[in-house]
Amino acid sequence: MTDSSSFFNPEISINSGQMFQWHKINDSWYGVYGDHILKFSFRKSSSYSECHSPEYGDFEFYSYPELEKWESRLFRLDDDIEKILSGFSHDALVSEAIREYPGLRLLRQEPHQCMFSFVCANNTSITMIRRMLSNLSRKFGSKVIYDGKEFFTFPTANTLHRATLSEICTCGPGYRSTSIKALAKSLVREELDVKHLMRLSYEHAKEHLMEIHGIGNKIADCILLFSLEKLEAFPIDIWITRALFNYYGWLNQNKDNETIRYNRDKITPKQYTQISETIRRYFGKYAGYAQQFLFYHMREEVGREW
Repeated sequence: MTDSSSFFNPEISINSGQMFQWHKINDSWYGVYGDHILKFSFRKSSSYSECHSPEYGDFEFYSYPELEKWESRLFRLDDDIEKILSGFSHDALVSEAIREYPGLRLLRQEPHQCMFSFVCANNTSITMIRRMLSNLSRKFGSKVIYDGKEFFTFPTANTLHRATLSEICTCGPGYRSTSIKALAKSLVREELDVKHLMRLSYEHAKEHLMEIHGIGNKIADCILLFSLEKLEAFPIDIWITRALFNYYGWLNQNKDNETIRYNRDKITPKQYTQISETIRRYFGKYAGYAQQFLFYHMREEVGREW
């Protein structure tokens, strides 16, 4: 393949704070995607340099049960990545991050798994998120043997709805257990419907998500960006807040030209809404791509592990 969408790096993309159930075994990466186990391996015949984006053909992709062309869907290879990234040429920091981390892609995730994953991601570390999701899958998912290795699929909303709060608590989510139950109930009762959310505008879809206990601004934006096709969503966590505070002070004006004053490590819900409106106007309809490069850059800059 020679078009621009063929250049991507699946390894850094799955290790960029978007998905949490991938792990490396020998020379291959394995991931849980709903009731499928995904796998990719670097072709041994290929010449790989960490300084350059590998090409699509440099990797081999597998799945069990078979999920046809999953790599194209998951890594958003149908996006016009050249056009999207060129739209950030006016921004020096994002442009630098694009050059420094070639092949980083947004991931298009299975919506239910994404929702539960980011409910678990509330106010904790990536290590802890992985542990919670692994425990939930082991307890409530189905065991699958693939490549002679044991995996567990991600539990369905129905399974989590039937589980007791105490059963979920044994998996380590703590206070997030109540949010897991609330989300499962809303999905089972179809109060939250993925297809309907996708049809709604960004603003209306976010309003619906935030009606669920435990889903605030950031969690809703992560779900919208990574699984509901709202590429303008711009999740703001502590890393993004620091980036905006350190590099984008001149953007701290709301739509009424009032200065938004906030702490570099914490913002209020009102400030979140104001900053979100401003930054989405600045980066445009693909603001979520800019956010991912900023997020990755800020963590890499201080050497945080993925």
